Amino acid sequence: MNVILVDPSLFTAPYDAALTRGLVVAGVEPKWLTRRIRPGDRAELPAQFTDDFFYRRTDQLGWVPPSLRPIIKGCAHLAATASLLTRIRRARPDAVHVQWVVLPLIDIIAMAFIRRWCPLVLTIHDTAPFNAMSWIQRWGSKVPAKLADCVIVHTHAGRQALRHQGVSENRVSVIPHGPLSLPMCAAPPPVRDGRWTAVLFGEIKPYKGLDILIEAVAALPKSVRRGLRVIVAGRPRMDVAPLRSRIAALGLGDQFEWRLGRLSEEQMATLFAEADGFVFPYRQIDASGVYYLVKPLRKWLIASRVGIFAEDMTSPAHGSLVPPADVPALARALEHAIAARPRSAFLGFETSWSEIGRATRAVYERAKAEFDARHTQRRRDM
Repeated sequence: MNVILVDPSLFTAPYDAALTRGLVVAGVEPKWLTRRIRPGDRAELPAQFTDDFFYRRTDQLGWVPPSLRPIIKGCAHLAATASLLTRIRRARPDAVHVQWVVLPLIDIIAMAFIRRWCPLVLTIHDTAPFNAMSWIQRWGSKVPAKLADCVIVHTHAGRQALRHQGVSENRVSVIPHGPLSLPMCAAPPPVRDGRWTAVLFGEIKPYKGLDILIEAVAALPKSVRRGLRVIVAGRPRMDVAPLRSRIAALGLGDQFEWRLGRLSEEQMATLFAEADGFVFPYRQIDASGVYYLVKPLRKWLIASRVGIFAEDMTSPAHGSLVPPADVPALARALEHAIAARPRSAFLGFETSWSEIGRATRAVYERAKAEFDARHTQRRRDM
């Protein structure tokens, strides 16, 4: 079975690579249409499964004024999408699997063409996409799920969200996110900080609730707060200056440590070795790659009761769940962790990538049945 998978901006390279291994085991020959690897990034996808033609001349725009970058990227995406359609038209794969919709305004048109040529599958990693992004990315973001023959989500909450958006449940499959590989191991730091170290890791975006975490730390009694250290690590996708100012205004400079930017594998390994726990004060989420990356470490987890956290952290021994945006509840969870220094009782992942590959192939086969039925009906109507 030949399948083209589309991740133009390579948003989820570790997930893509793991899914590829599962698909190969399931007898699927995948071909990823995506962008080139950027300097400093690790090549996750095997070269034989990759056609990296997206954004070849425009991926690095450091020399372009910020005001012009969205226009240039939009034009580059339009040109690359035209090339994408040509490749699909020539290849005639058994299915096309879109992993990420980058610019709905353009991608909807492309998907409408694709579904005329072959079965179309869409994975929605987040049913509330483009948090805090531009209106042009949000516009039409709910249409692709209605165009696809079959849709994949990672949580039952995601399926319910799509049902409320008018997508038939019969076309939606829940396939869990699988475990992700940890970076190289690092030895514990020679001099360990005596405070309980909580880490908020990953790209920093408004929906991830760093502002909520700051207020929760401020709500702790001073005697308790002195036993806490928070490391904020990752690439900012928002202006963090107001958050820094808020930390200074609250007198929390001793509690917060910043490690901004994309971390190397060595830096990630060191960060994970330093952590006593990880915090996910998200306002909303479906699935979280960071969660699946750090879960095997058996560090204590504090998360909002949303999405994958609500569905997967089913035992109090896994960590603390708090209502989203509830500052007092988050403060209580932090206070408990500082005092008790608990460890997660994580036992293992329930679903392997081989199982995920087989389940995904089953979706392709169902999409092909939908496609064949649609075209049979079209011929009868002619």
